Amino acid sequence: MNLHPDYPIVTGSYQMTDEWTVVLPEHFNRRIEDGSLVLWKPELTFWIAIWGNDGGESTDDRLTSILETASALRSDQQIERTAELVRLTYELPEEDASRPKAAYRSISGYVISAVGHVQISAYFDTPNARTLGYKVIHSVQNA
Repeated sequence: MNLHPDYPIVTGSYQMTDEWTVVLPEHFNRRIEDGSLVLWKPELTFWIAIWGNDGGESTDDRLTSILETASALRSDQQIERTAELVRLTYELPEEDASRPKAAYRSISGYVISAVGHVQISAYFDTPNARTLGYKVIHSVQNA
């Protein structure tokens, strides 16, 4: 399994907050770092920030605001709507000289509802990890 023995392990339906859940089809380590929830395993790391909607903005207004500040380097952008959620995903090129593979890609995801939104970034090293990243991002739901 190659998970870090000094951190909690989470899997299955995971309650991130009172308002948000995510389904983890595999085992991940969990920690809080710089105010973000971090879930990771070899080849895949999620950084998750959860925002409330104290201003009562509509989902469309928040989507517009997110897109206005999104990187011009984004690709593969998708916007999906259900009765309760708006889900935005796109990919970005990344570079980190301290990693074994310095150039890689990430998935940026936003799941927006009336109660707020989840900002989730997935950093992946393999095609299988990319597929799992999208699967997890698409599992984020209101609790």
